[in-house]
Amino acid sequence: MTLPIISLEKLVAGDGTEIDRLRQVTHEIGFFYLSDHGIPVDLQAEMFAVAKEFFALPQEAKEEIAFTDNPHYRGYSRLGEELTQGRTDWREQIDYGADRPAWTEGLTEYPWRVLEGPNPWPSALPRMRPLINDWQERLSDIGLEMLRAWAVSLGQAPDYFDDIFDHPHPMMKLAHYPAPANGEAGQGVGAHHDAGVLTLLLPEEGSGGLQVQRDGEWFDVEALPDLFIVNIGELLEAATDGYLVSTPHRVLPSPPGTARFSIPFFLTPNLDARFPRIPLAPELAAEARGLGRDMAGQEISDISGLNTLKSRLRAHPETTARYHSELAATLGA
Repeated sequence: MTLPIISLEKLVAGDGTEIDRLRQVTHEIGFFYLSDHGIPVDLQAEMFAVAKEFFALPQEAKEEIAFTDNPHYRGYSRLGEELTQGRTDWREQIDYGADRPAWTEGLTEYPWRVLEGPNPWPSALPRMRPLINDWQERLSDIGLEMLRAWAVSLGQAPDYFDDIFDHPHPMMKLAHYPAPANGEAGQGVGAHHDAGVLTLLLPEEGSGGLQVQRDGEWFDVEALPDLFIVNIGELLEAATDGYLVSTPHRVLPSPPGTARFSIPFFLTPNLDARFPRIPLAPELAAEARGLGRDMAGQEISDISGLNTLKSRLRAHPETTARYHSELAATLGA
């Protein structure tokens, strides 16, 4: 299976044919390549360079920003620290979000506010902070432009979603998938949906391992030069009653003697926001699959923060047990 290529430049220009293609592609499979995105190749290379420099640091230096020491689910996760569908993922990573002060008000009524807070930065790599912040701003802009194109493709005004992005909750990772030395893990990352609105993934050119499920079969997705891989998340599927599809995907363990690096970015609206349902035209509504459940069997919530929080609670049991065990019990995560 070869993913289609969608041009951001054409979407922003209001090209009706490209906007219709965007809707159809994400109705059928939910994955595509994004071209003409405007992210300089030099910046892409610098992001991979700083990621590789970090993961090459001594373990003690990486643990300076340990994920398990951060109640906002930020920082460095060791190999085997994250779970997908209850099984160990074989990757190490840094998780970052919007670099803001911790939210201290309304935590009882809005428990997902525990996700907001400052990012921990490695002292060994001072250039990482401006790079990451710049990357998040650029990809947030791309994500919002794409969301406006989706709104138009579904018969709405371009600014249909804008109000719920005045205090967004972007998330991203720097991810490293070393080869398991002795078969320690059967998955790089297990099969899953993404919990937010959309994902912009930049894999290192030439790397393999990403697979997308279609019609019950798994297909390899190639990492192509200067193209992002885009997929929609559960919030956009829920907003269209399943007309747009959040497709299961996974990453296989790296083959012996190799390693994989990737940089995924997740566009997520205000944590307190309810992602609005889209009134579909009759011909589109007739093809809607209906609202499903996530891959843990729980109902997909239209509250952005709740959907995101459940995902974090399940994926990081050590951090959850240390800071948010009562929350996990209350939400059944």
